[in-house]
Amino acid sequence: MIDQLPEHRPLPDDVRLRARRRLSEGMDPPARNGRAVLIAAGVAMLAAGALVASQTLLGGTAEPAAPSMQHNGEFLGKDRAVVNHVERGKVAPDVLARCTGAARSHPPAADWQIIATSRRNGTTLTAFRVPAGVFFCANTATTTTVSAPDPAAVDDGPREVKILFTTPTGAMAGLVSPDVKIVSLSRISDPARNTALPAVIDGVFLEPNGYTHAETGTKALVSGTEFAVRGVPGPTDPVVDRPLPPAGRDTAEEREFARCLRDRPVPDADQFAHALTVRLGTTSTMRLGRFGDLLLFCGQEDRTAAATVYEVEDLDEVRGTTVAAFAAFYDFTMRKPAGPGEAGAMASSTFAAVGLVTDPRAASITYTRPGLADVPASIGGGTFVLAAPLMDRHPDSRVVVRDAKGAVLETIKPKHVP
Repeated sequence: MIDQLPEHRPLPDDVRLRARRRLSEGMDPPARNGRAVLIAAGVAMLAAGALVASQTLLGGTAEPAAPSMQHNGEFLGKDRAVVNHVERGKVAPDVLARCTGAARSHPPAADWQIIATSRRNGTTLTAFRVPAGVFFCANTATTTTVSAPDPAAVDDGPREVKILFTTPTGAMAGLVSPDVKIVSLSRISDPARNTALPAVIDGVFLEPNGYTHAETGTKALVSGTEFAVRGVPGPTDPVVDRPLPPAGRDTAEEREFARCLRDRPVPDADQFAHALTVRLGTTSTMRLGRFGDLLLFCGQEDRTAAATVYEVEDLDEVRGTTVAAFAAFYDFTMRKPAGPGEAGAMASSTFAAVGLVTDPRAASITYTRPGLADVPASIGGGTFVLAAPLMDRHPDSRVVVRDAKGAVLETIKPKHVP
């Protein structure tokens, strides 16, 4: 059952900024030396029932990143099956064993037909089919969550979306009608910060890392039409099948780090140890945490802070065998309209490389470029922040990683450097 929502009003600037951060995944703008990234008033807005996402650069137009692209009138970006690491008809033996171990009132595992598995940011989400219907299993490092087989089907007609499964850490899954190839979901109460772009596979959608409290009000966007999704179930209780001791939360900095995790889709949130806090510029603070090969990033502009999890394989701004990082823009300021009829925009002219140290020998990380003093990274707890002029894309810029004795372990050319 779906109901049309009324037309939305334009979002405030601070909400647009948070929306840009969430929606820019899968977008990969080209470099413009010394130019600022703009988040224009029309970059992310709800208007006439359609969500329009784009990214604008002073001096040039943004270009979406490879690999394969998707576009449904709202989004242009990476194929969601690529972003969500989808495998059709496959499940790892360990994942299957954990799912069967946590299952209740399910037929024998030999009768489970595997639809697809999606893996992202610390959660593996698998869809199964049995004669009684479909069900889903979500695995994190410490928990397994399994839904009961559900015979539900979507209603006849186009643009149908039915959510059948949610977890306390933000995984979501359900059904879509055959015409739906791309769908976006968001929490009605906070669509800027709680948005999901699931992968759609054979009439099923899988979102391992969506948002929490979907049952309090969720809307879907399909082919330019936005509508409320009815009957969203509350989160299924997980089984803690691989318990681990929690990370420390004793110091003031650890407690501030924990504040970033509240109401965020963070699997195994208690396991993330605070690793590093770096204050950049006048308004920005970056707090990093780590759990295994997962990076937790909490970027704060003024008083706004929220955590995002990254897997090491998705960190590609500075990527080598010793370190891996993504680009985190900071110090956004309001820019005046460029001309009549244009709105102001939040803009940033710089970003930092934020990531994981993947080689325990790495003791220093330095940005080098002819004509400039070397810029060292802040390192702590297996994470780092390198606040260097990476945005300039100077052809001779490099990131040099050294061991404790000063020997060079690796020299890395940052992404998009010619």
